[in-house]
Amino acid sequence: MSLATVGAAVLFLCIVAYAMSHGTDSDVDMHDPKIFQERKDLYRKQRDDFRGRPRAMKELREWKAKNDDYDYVELKSLERYYSGMIPSHLIGKMVGKQPFTKSDTWFSEFESHNPSALILSESQDSYIIANLASYDKRQYPEFKPGEHTPEGQGFGHCLVISRNRVFNIVDPDATANHSALLKEMKEHFITFWKTEDGSPKLLKRVRSTFDEQNDKLVSDDRNAKSSESLLSTLIDDFDTLSKSFLRCKPEDFEFAFHAFPANSVGHLHMHVFPKNGDLRKFSTKSHDWKTIPIEAVLEVEEEDERGVIDSGSG
Repeated sequence: MSLATVGAAVLFLCIVAYAMSHGTDSDVDMHDPKIFQERKDLYRKQRDDFRGRPRAMKELREWKAKNDDYDYVELKSLERYYSGMIPSHLIGKMVGKQPFTKSDTWFSEFESHNPSALILSESQDSYIIANLASYDKRQYPEFKPGEHTPEGQGFGHCLVISRNRVFNIVDPDATANHSALLKEMKEHFITFWKTEDGSPKLLKRVRSTFDEQNDKLVSDDRNAKSSESLLSTLIDDFDTLSKSFLRCKPEDFEFAFHAFPANSVGHLHMHVFPKNGDLRKFSTKSHDWKTIPIEAVLEVEEEDERGVIDSGSG
């Protein structure tokens, strides 16, 4: 076993220990001073760990160069449920306009591998894309309590992804030029939400995913008896939540990241979901321990930049 592999395994065990001690399914105020500081510390640690590993930085350069002959090891997410990169059985398969290659992740060259309907808005630097998972954990009865479930982190949970190959929030390119890309991604969503058709467009996509999951729920013979009564409740709750969702203002949303290796997809994406507890009551809280608000990232970068300047001037 290589030193890089051993180091990655040790880091993973540290992440698991942190998750077990901080994981919760109750509401967490990520802007509570104590929790906010924890998120800052988590980001700084993950960033420094990643950038301090020569093999990881080498792989990052090869990934950005789209090298399909390179053997990627470090960039594969260490999360139990995700690989970070495209699974080997999909390499060469035509999913969109272009087949997946070895160096692809689920979000790289997104427009080439996915239906255009999933792109809700685009700017020069980023896309706003729909979440393929519904928001309601009750639509996934096959998962037992305590298991990792696929639902989003709140009603209307969507993603803002970089158009260029930026791997994760720990990638130096993510925070280059005073974190210009991160600020653009947040501003992109705010601008989108303020447009006349922004919120209805996102809600329409949320409804489509919600309906698709309901169809799967009803068609599963194992859930036939229970799903009929549940379906009516799900729809009633959706109608109630959708009204509350449309009343949200930009400041009512959380803009956050999952730092490598506790990430799902090996491509920079910002999670956007409502802070309102009612809009999250049927959604997973299991990712909250690793959810780092953009404000925490920006504060760390500003603090570290000031530290470099101060030490240089001293």
